[in-house]
Amino acid sequence: MADVARLHGLLLSRANVDLAAAAQYLTEVLDADGALILLVDHIEAELYVGAAYPSSPADEEIMRVPVGYGVTGLVALNGHAVTLEDDSPRNEAHRRLLRLEPGQSVSRLCVPIHGLSSSIVGVLSAHRHSRKPFDEEDLEAAQVRSDLIGLRVYAQGLLGAAQDQQSIRDRLIAQAISAQEAERRRIAGDLHDGVTQALASLAFHLSAADVDLADSAPESEALHQVREARRLAGLAYDETRAAITGLHSLLLEDLGLIAALESLAQTVPQVAVEFRADDADVIGQVPDHIAAVLYRIAQEAMNNIVKHADAARVLMSLRRVGDAVVLGVTDDGVGFDVAKVRDPDVRGGHFGLSSIRERCALIGATLRIDSVEGRGTAVIIEAPL
Repeated sequence: MADVARLHGLLLSRANVDLAAAAQYLTEVLDADGALILLVDHIEAELYVGAAYPSSPADEEIMRVPVGYGVTGLVALNGHAVTLEDDSPRNEAHRRLLRLEPGQSVSRLCVPIHGLSSSIVGVLSAHRHSRKPFDEEDLEAAQVRSDLIGLRVYAQGLLGAAQDQQSIRDRLIAQAISAQEAERRRIAGDLHDGVTQALASLAFHLSAADVDLADSAPESEALHQVREARRLAGLAYDETRAAITGLHSLLLEDLGLIAALESLAQTVPQVAVEFRADDADVIGQVPDHIAAVLYRIAQEAMNNIVKHADAARVLMSLRRVGDAVVLGVTDDGVGFDVAKVRDPDVRGGHFGLSSIRERCALIGATLRIDSVEGRGTAVIIEAPL
């Protein structure tokens, strides 16, 4: 069946099925004067024109057939193929699609188009202007080919539904991350306007007390306690400022990911950090929620290095690779056994990599960790754009 092989090629040669070409193909195979491929809109419970041959876009746009009404509507409802020898549809758009003059009739064939599990996804309607009725052989040929088209339409519908769900998921994730960042910004603002101001005021009063006691009771225990309180107040102030910086990066919000990572590299204590990045126009526009996650991952990676790696040097990089942005953090520290860290029974909270994994999963990024004990660690995150 060379024509079936042709249909296979027609259905599989493009990402989206070409129903117009399929309608023309069916017209030729069935020796008809034209064909309509009507698809079921399950929400509206009606048939609409997926494609027509010969084409008439204006009429295709307006023609609707309720499921269960008319010949094609009944075929869509009960799944029984029919042939009509002398038919004259009343729907004006339908008549124009069939190229019928007033008072003219046609021979018609209508077969259900099946998807998976015999579900009906549409109806094929072929017609002949001559009084040459369609026979059982035509019905069989139409049904076999229509079902091949139906399976392709059904698969495309599943793909579309999956893509819609993915789009919804991506939007929800972006909204969740944006909400999280907004909450971080609010907390950072509260700390700055409340706690740091109180600590600064406390330090001022303790400084005044220090001066007064130093003059009146230079060797007293009270002076010693005041100076210790000043030290602790200064420590609390510095810790709070560091927490504010960790909670919210103004650079990330105002200047973007590259500037924020460059600033982070310059402020990591105890380690010399080199930052390399492609030009901003090469990296392109990174969505805000992905930029926020990558920045948090870089923060976590740096915290892990400072706390656990005993490293002297770190290389942080940001590159564009195809349709993805790649963040790399490599150190020359003590390294670790990656297999053990991946084992939930022995990992515990060690190295803090679980939060990096969770953040990568959130944005669909891939995470690669390469480490050799005594020779350092490389953490590579590839986030699709």
